[in-house]
Amino acid sequence: MVYRGTVMADHVTEPYLVGVEAIAGELLRGKWCVYLHEWLGDDFDLEGWRELVAAEAERSGVEVCFVQIPRKDMTLVANVRALPSFEQVTESVAALEHYRGLAAGRGWRGAATGRRSAQ
Repeated sequence: MVYRGTVMADHVTEPYLVGVEAIAGELLRGKWCVYLHEWLGDDFDLEGWRELVAAEAERSGVEVCFVQIPRKDMTLVANVRALPSFEQVTESVAALEHYRGLAAGRGWRGAATGRRSAQ
């Protein structure tokens, strides 16, 4: 299972992959994550994935919120104590749509294959 995220800062960095077990740590560092639904594969449904993320976050003491973005087929996951601004979410979604388009043109499921920037 993979996860795509963007960093919370003055700008949004290039998307990178984050494993489910690492999401809580990312959220604790003031980041948020936007997940592409097509990456669920055959092993999980969206609700099952959300339950896994929530359980990992709870073990780490992070209170999370999920915002489904249905027209984009994405879900935002954020730490309720470090919510991104509307502009940051909009920029994140736009970046993911760009990389989604690149990935579709190349015939693979994701544009990034590992974490590129910790910012």
